[in-house]
Amino acid sequence: MKRFLLLILIAGLAGGGYYGYRNHLKGSGQPAQLAGPAQGAGIPVEVGTIELASVNEEVEALGTLAADESVVIAPEIAGRVVALGFREGERVEKDQPLVMLDTAILDAELKQAQADLSLARDTHDRNRSLVQRGAGTQVALEQATAQLASQEARLQLVQAKLALATIKAPFTGVVGLRSVGVGDYVSIGKQLITLTNIDPIKVDFRVPEVFLTQLKVGQPIQLRVDAVPERPFTGQIFAIDPVVDINGRAVRLRATVPNADLVLRPGLFARVTVVVDRRDNALIVPETAVVPDGVGKTVFIVENGKARRMPVELGKRLRGKVEVVKGLKAGMQIVTAGQMRLRDGAAVAIKEKAAVQTSSLPGAVQR
Repeated sequence: MKRFLLLILIAGLAGGGYYGYRNHLKGSGQPAQLAGPAQGAGIPVEVGTIELASVNEEVEALGTLAADESVVIAPEIAGRVVALGFREGERVEKDQPLVMLDTAILDAELKQAQADLSLARDTHDRNRSLVQRGAGTQVALEQATAQLASQEARLQLVQAKLALATIKAPFTGVVGLRSVGVGDYVSIGKQLITLTNIDPIKVDFRVPEVFLTQLKVGQPIQLRVDAVPERPFTGQIFAIDPVVDINGRAVRLRATVPNADLVLRPGLFARVTVVVDRRDNALIVPETAVVPDGVGKTVFIVENGKARRMPVELGKRLRGKVEVVKGLKAGMQIVTAGQMRLRDGAAVAIKEKAAVQTSSLPGAVQR
């Protein structure tokens, strides 16, 4: 019985409180409904401004690195190797001696040629003197002249062979692995070493023919290789093949890349990026500001506190941003968040972006 009386008392107190609260609302002129948004409030949105930046139109291609110059060093005369003037894999300078052949036989031939030339010159002078005095014949003088010319040619031949006995580097480069050692007898044309110039280094690549009119000599490129993934390289185009490849409908190009530290090597696979166009003062907006509407792309701008729909044409896509080539002007205030609830002409309420509590983030630095 006591529990029943207690329940009746609680119900009466609750009913009296509700009745008093409704009378208070009626007295103050306020509606009795408590839930629901305020009438006439704007749709909350976040806004940003249009950025001006330079945008590069790029085309990507795959290529292969090649040496700027590469030759096989081989002797032009036969002989025995007496010395090597290089170490494998090292850089050598132009005209640096690389391979020296034994010159003992050539030295002897040189002395003999010099003696024969001296005798031929004396014979020629004597016959010329006799002819001038009328005591000699013209035939003897002509024979002496021919012999003198022959001995001079022979001397030049021996001197040339002596010069060929020392093989020098035709240009600055890097020596490869050798296939000869001191004491080896080498014949004419035997491959001894390979000399390669890789500074600068070349890269051969192809781009689709549709970019032909946008390509020119001196155009900058960027290059990346899997062997050095963290390091980009820059170069420029120096040759364009005048013939378009009919199989792939592509244009063949060759570029040079500085390689002072010789980290790039011929044969490496390369990813090449060519800047075919550059647009200064391009309009850049966040990707979140662009809304697809079934027909095209749309961006909402804020004018006088209201949203206005602006159809746009997009250009190059960047990381988290996109270029707008048509539909917007610099200085416009664009909606970057909350535009899914917007309609053309709707009132908006600009709100600030949520502040990030850096102290609660791991690794954050207080400023």
